[in-house]
Amino acid sequence: MISRFFLGALLLSMTGLALAQDVKIKKYVLPNGMKVILHEDHSLPVATVNIWYYVGSKDEPEHRSGFAHLFEHLMFMGTDRVPTGQYDKIMEGGGGSNNASTAEDRTNYFDSGPANLLPTLLWLEADRLEDLGRTMTQKKLDLQRDVVKNERRQNTENTPYGKAYETINGLMYPSTHPYHTSVIGSMEDLDNASVKDVQAFFGTYYVPNNASLVVAGDFRAAEIEPLIAQLFGSLPRRNDVPRKATPAIVPQGIRRMTLVDQVQASKTIMVWHSPAAYRDGDAEMNLAASILSGGLSSRLYQRLVVKDKLATDVNANQGDQLLGSLFTIDATLAPGASQDALEHDIDDEVERFAKTGPTTEELKRQSATLEFQTLSSLQSIDSKADKLNEFEYYLGEPNSFKRVLDMFRAATPSSVKQVVARTLDLRNRLILRVVSESAKQDSNPRNTRPAVGGVAPFDPQSPTETTLSNGIKVFFWHRPELPLMSVGAFFRGGADLDDANKAGSASMAADMLTEGGAGSRDAQSYSKALDLLGAQVSVSAGHQNSTARLSVIAGNFDKALDLLSDALMRPKFDPKEWARVQRVTATGLEQANDDPSTVASKVSAREFFGADHPYGRPVSGTPATIRSLTTDDLRKDYARVFQPSNMALFVAGSLDEGQTKMALEKVFGKWKGVAAASPVPTYPKPSNDRLRVVVVDKPGAVQTVVRFVFPSTDASDPNRLKLSALSLILGGSFTSRLNSNLREDKGYTYGAGSQFVLEPHIGYLVASADVRADVTGASIKEFLKEFAKIRTRDVTDAEASKADSSLRTDIIQSLTGLEGVVSRAMSLYARDLPFTSIRSDLASIAEIRATDINALANESIPLEKALLVLVGDKSQILGQLEGLGLPAPVEVKP
Repeated sequence: MISRFFLGALLLSMTGLALAQDVKIKKYVLPNGMKVILHEDHSLPVATVNIWYYVGSKDEPEHRSGFAHLFEHLMFMGTDRVPTGQYDKIMEGGGGSNNASTAEDRTNYFDSGPANLLPTLLWLEADRLEDLGRTMTQKKLDLQRDVVKNERRQNTENTPYGKAYETINGLMYPSTHPYHTSVIGSMEDLDNASVKDVQAFFGTYYVPNNASLVVAGDFRAAEIEPLIAQLFGSLPRRNDVPRKATPAIVPQGIRRMTLVDQVQASKTIMVWHSPAAYRDGDAEMNLAASILSGGLSSRLYQRLVVKDKLATDVNANQGDQLLGSLFTIDATLAPGASQDALEHDIDDEVERFAKTGPTTEELKRQSATLEFQTLSSLQSIDSKADKLNEFEYYLGEPNSFKRVLDMFRAATPSSVKQVVARTLDLRNRLILRVVSESAKQDSNPRNTRPAVGGVAPFDPQSPTETTLSNGIKVFFWHRPELPLMSVGAFFRGGADLDDANKAGSASMAADMLTEGGAGSRDAQSYSKALDLLGAQVSVSAGHQNSTARLSVIAGNFDKALDLLSDALMRPKFDPKEWARVQRVTATGLEQANDDPSTVASKVSAREFFGADHPYGRPVSGTPATIRSLTTDDLRKDYARVFQPSNMALFVAGSLDEGQTKMALEKVFGKWKGVAAASPVPTYPKPSNDRLRVVVVDKPGAVQTVVRFVFPSTDASDPNRLKLSALSLILGGSFTSRLNSNLREDKGYTYGAGSQFVLEPHIGYLVASADVRADVTGASIKEFLKEFAKIRTRDVTDAEASKADSSLRTDIIQSLTGLEGVVSRAMSLYARDLPFTSIRSDLASIAEIRATDINALANESIPLEKALLVLVGDKSQILGQLEGLGLPAPVEVKP
């Protein structure tokens, strides 16, 4: 995984100021130079380990581009104590999970799981820090090199505009600059990497004195410090890490380049050099990015998408980095529009912004929005741990919330104007256009893996239940930790009520509750009103239900509720705004056909269920059906779903129950609406009743999307948890059978997986992977082998135990933050399950055994009734299907 470092601007309200500015930590340095940061959080029985190694693509030797990212993958390839494949199995066996990311400046590794697994997480990290380089082999290197090359194909070569974004670093920085090469690297350099290179890289950069360790979660520092000293403190210090010289950036005027890609819509990308992360001017440029493109009322969106209709989307971003950042504006060209006109409009808005700066209201809106985002991020222990490491790396102090806050609070309209004028110089920038087409010792403390302790009891807080005067049910959780409120409004009825020739109607009706204006406000005024409160409102339609969500700082709850009620009770469905939304949505759906995974998903549903089945048509509709819709259609959809008699409210936050109910009663208690219940659609059996193969031709594709769909039971099945365990074993985790085979053993793909989708009235199983085009047939053969093998009922006790632990962890972690509680509760409500069913589910999971899973395996993976969808280059695919025992493929269109 590659994740570009993102700096969230930190603007905090007075209500949450003390908490947000002072995250209690303990920081110290081990004798070997390793930094340690501890943060206790006892809100959930979970813990996380987050390590930053101060090495990224900027540190790679010449002709070794992509090495830092390659090493991110190699770090999971095992040691003598933890052989290849066991790292993830040990972690998942205890209910844990892990991942890693690489950027220009650093590589980070993060592990999380139940609190009782924390000693094991620390031991695993310490073991590979000591021993991974010594135990590296050519086989391990070859396997992960193939995985990284597949990742490059999937995320760069086979992704719309991926190759364009990859070229930016090379165009913006001279060859002698550390940032000249991309993080993913080149195929040639990856092929040239040797075991000796890997060991030298490890010995140079993966050393205690080049790392920062954050431990956060449900633990006691007094108990964990001795273990850290034992596992990490006994590792020897190594040489100081060398750093490359950083040449000054010399203005080069305007640099233009045009790239040809297999995309439907052209794109214009502009890039400027900008202030380094957390240095003077960085806060102003982050604010500028939000003002230019953050939301419906932003300057570039209003000019390019709404007014002049030259683009279907636009984004501005301050990409923060240690040695100097890049500020990017990119916009996707609307059908029939001119790139020259698009470039002119962007220049015009940037020039105006540089001359006048933001208004006080614009700055206030973005400050409120960023304030909410910051407080929300503190709800996640994983996010908090990573932010502590981030602050330590860039500022030298993990508890820098107040310091960063002061940077943003100091920003004024005048200071933003000055920094923007200095940075966004139209005479110095890149304009990129994309157009279509060591030996073990008995005394070593890491030789013995810590035992995983017993699972701590977990009983989630149940909601209090009440009813408004008009009968609307309210479920409430009092969560006083942060001054935030989250509301979920649940309505039965969604896209499954759409007529086949009006697919997308329910989805568009939901979108228009906010996009079409509400109450006395037009769409732009509504968006601005939300921004001023730091509130987020969204309304969406799924297959069977529709939901509205509100998240806001507690102090603005009443005002934000007024805005939510306007959307739900008084939508305007402004024809002018509908013309905009209709145009942008239809164009976006056309452009989505550039993405093979999206095509595979749509074709799978249509071919498996049948075009007339509610699940056979996309919730979002098609370009043709969207263009046929009128505001009258949307009003009809609205009237049959968004009614108080069809509504339940789920609320979590810091306000007490009395305050919350009073506020809800004020805005929703008098809503009468129409008493008619939403009709219940019928759900026939899938039309696919035999094994079929369909192919969608994508000439020149370097990968093939392989997607199997099987019929299954629905959410009411008493075996649903056992089926989830079966799916985890087959393809639901990193160490699952499919991923271990196709990625870790064969190197055919960046990832393979499976999932049971069990909903009321309907269910199915999906297994899929994006594989290298030249091994499409070989990959399908491995899928078929794994299906056949697990149907012989060969699931082991160890696999069942790992699945049980993972299921338990998934349920607990789904309750993270207010949004998690509300989302989980609505999901249960949709299946007519009470929130207390979480308690019984956790108890049931603990009783699942291998025999239970094996009893279901054969009938739950009925290959004889499956659909296989292949999206890729037909000329490469067809010949590889011979000899696999599959029926003759049929070619279909997206």
